[in-house]
Amino acid sequence: MAPPSLPVSSCLLFLTALHYLLVQPCLQSKRREQAPDFLVPGIQTTMAAQYLGEPRTSHGLAYLGDSQLRLVLVGKTGAGKSATGNSILREKVFQSISSPVSITKHCEKRNGTWRGREVVVVDTPGLFDTDIPDAETLKEITRCMLLTSPGPHALLLVIPLGPYTLEDQKATEKILTMFGERAREHMILLFTRKDDLGDMDFHDYLEHAPTAIQDLICKFRDRYCVYNSKATGAEQENQREQLLALVQDVVDKCNGRYYTNSLYQKTEEEIQKQTQVLLENYRAELEKAKAQIKQEFEEEIRKLKDELEQQKRKVQMERQLAEREAHWVSRQQTARDDVLSQNEILETIFTLLRVASFVFSLFRD
Repeated sequence: MAPPSLPVSSCLLFLTALHYLLVQPCLQSKRREQAPDFLVPGIQTTMAAQYLGEPRTSHGLAYLGDSQLRLVLVGKTGAGKSATGNSILREKVFQSISSPVSITKHCEKRNGTWRGREVVVVDTPGLFDTDIPDAETLKEITRCMLLTSPGPHALLLVIPLGPYTLEDQKATEKILTMFGERAREHMILLFTRKDDLGDMDFHDYLEHAPTAIQDLICKFRDRYCVYNSKATGAEQENQREQLLALVQDVVDKCNGRYYTNSLYQKTEEEIQKQTQVLLENYRAELEKAKAQIKQEFEEEIRKLKDELEQQKRKVQMERQLAEREAHWVSRQQTARDDVLSQNEILETIFTLLRVASFVFSLFRD
């Protein structure tokens, strides 16, 4: 297969991928003995392990969002991810209607609070459906990584109660394979459509549930929650509290760590690099604006004879300078979000994943 043509800007990324494939495995052979954190679609497990290596914590990065609790909803189309996200955040922020096709087209992020802590929920489209092309899945995974960088605290695998078909099982396996064995400790099974059980207790349901569902619960060591996305009032609050308490328990058992891997590391580093560049641009704009304000006022003040009028103009100048400074401080606080809203960062990370995917495809049997 002839290699796809890559833009010149991708050459360094290509060389980086080759380095991780050919050089780093030799230097870190012990790291390859462990399973990968995160599998790019279509990449063999062993090759992915060589690329990703052992997961590293992101605590060395100066990220200001450590007070966040970041959650990602994953699952097939129609599983109830968007409705669950709305319930967690107590408001309808994700579009949610009953439909055989995915209403959510791209990964979306919304925020709320729980016990004084910011809760970030990322809703994903049915990108793990068996009929979704790997290229499209890869693009949305990239978007999800950007929205949850430096890494999510919990991955909520959403499965609706009811018939669990072979296609459903394949989609679930695709998700589990995608994230890898190490991510399992950050994953929670979230069963939706609890209201379909009526008066039946969930444990009674499990006695007659498909074997695949029972196996999943065992695989997750009973780390699951049953959810009624249509619940309101006290019922909604109780199940929300149970779910987020379970998430916190998962975080505690992981010693406060969030899920991360080499790709998340590189994503966060790129975000911080571009954020710093943007901050420098904002600072340059501020200095230019301040210099212009001073020049205009000082010229006007020199022309004035009345000292009182001169003093008034000086006060006006200081006020405008303070307002401009305050505006810069505001932009500084949103610089990270400004970077994430740009398409450039998405394309940069996506190119890295795509190049890595191509490199590993060369070594398939």
